[in-house]
Amino acid sequence: MYSGFANYSHISFPDCVTTPGKSVRIARKLGLDILCITDHDTIKGAVEARKYDKQLVVIGEEISSEGGEIIGLFLQEPVKPGLGAEETIEKIHEQDGIAIAPHPFSEYCPSVGQMLNKLRLDGVEVFNALHRHGYSNAISCERCNGNAKLGGSDAHASYMIGNGYTSFNGDSQEDLRVAIKRKQTSYGGRVASLGDFIKYSMRVAFESSKILLNFNNVKCPMSARVSKMSNSRKMLCLLGGIVYAFTPLPVAATLIGDRIMRNKGRRMWREQNLPFRSFKEMR
Repeated sequence: MYSGFANYSHISFPDCVTTPGKSVRIARKLGLDILCITDHDTIKGAVEARKYDKQLVVIGEEISSEGGEIIGLFLQEPVKPGLGAEETIEKIHEQDGIAIAPHPFSEYCPSVGQMLNKLRLDGVEVFNALHRHGYSNAISCERCNGNAKLGGSDAHASYMIGNGYTSFNGDSQEDLRVAIKRKQTSYGGRVASLGDFIKYSMRVAFESSKILLNFNNVKCPMSARVSKMSNSRKMLCLLGGIVYAFTPLPVAATLIGDRIMRNKGRRMWREQNLPFRSFKEMR
């Protein structure tokens, strides 16, 4: 909930709808050894989550560099967004952090793309559970040379936590760090279902309504933005959220978006000059 807002076309919506405390509870319930919290351009959510379990939570940040999104793990302070990709990685390493390229060939997220093997990265996310059609993941796996291969949930809601994961020998944060440095990691999981996305869009509307009504005590970017809104605008947004959540709109929006992403992914695969047969084998 500290990531602020995502944008698609002209629509702005909360990027995530899960509190730090709930994220920790879900991770414990699933039996995860490590939970990496990586809000966009802030470590506030991770710092808050770490208060609940220092052994479990790794402080991270998904940093918006000029060359695409880069994840920093094991951070002590935030890395400023808007820097070049190389400088962003350097700032991460200055903190003895780990630099990772998330979804490097995403169809819809800002990504490092063709710069992947020119950057001094420690790891590459080759399985991202939100990229459900597999094209982005398959290209990442095909183009990843000499970096640790990692999996991630990219969880924007509590029920997505653990969809994707990284396996390594050991169970501590230091074990994870060493495994990434030594390129001794593997990955696994399942891609998010259409049902996950439909439920997510409904939860966004529901949680947004809670914040508009001041039912949520989390001081996140959305609550700060809402506090500046007039009462009439709050009611308009509340009405819109209710109409969206309790009509077929979430289903329609998800199905349309899913088709668009699949077509973009297929086109991107062809642009990489990779055979479709190879894609089917990697899936």
